[in-house]
Amino acid sequence: MKRRPDKAVHKVVKVAMTLIFLWSCFFWSGVTVLNFLINDTDFSYLATGFLVGSGLVLISLILCWLRFYFIQIIPCIAGLIVYLSPAREMIDRAAKIEVEFKPSFELRYLPIVAFGILSLCLFIGKIYLLFAERAKKREEFDNMPTESVLDKHHDE
Repeated sequence: MKRRPDKAVHKVVKVAMTLIFLWSCFFWSGVTVLNFLINDTDFSYLATGFLVGSGLVLISLILCWLRFYFIQIIPCIAGLIVYLSPAREMIDRAAKIEVEFKPSFELRYLPIVAFGILSLCLFIGKIYLLFAERAKKREEFDNMPTESVLDKHHDE
């Protein structure tokens, strides 16, 4: 069975997810991980959280591009939980001090929530398409022409 090509909406959502990943997980998480591993090793557990969370989100993104929408939701949710834990701690610490960060930690780390929402949309869309396809096949089966019982009896 040959797979149908992706719809334009799916492609746009995947590109948006990729851009969000590059901004939050790859760039800002990478900068944070390097900073904590090189300059401030007291908070290396935060670096580990960002690294593991980004890895899980990357797995989810790869599965998304491979169109495994049912499977990709699992590493996405796990990655969001692991990623947002150190992000929350960094945002809380930044709120306590008087230094203003450009861009703010919220703009650095929280766009990953939009990644999760888009991932959930793809998951729900896939479920909808499966039910729609099943309903279409059932409708075709129910409306198939059949041989009449009277015609069968009359032929004998």
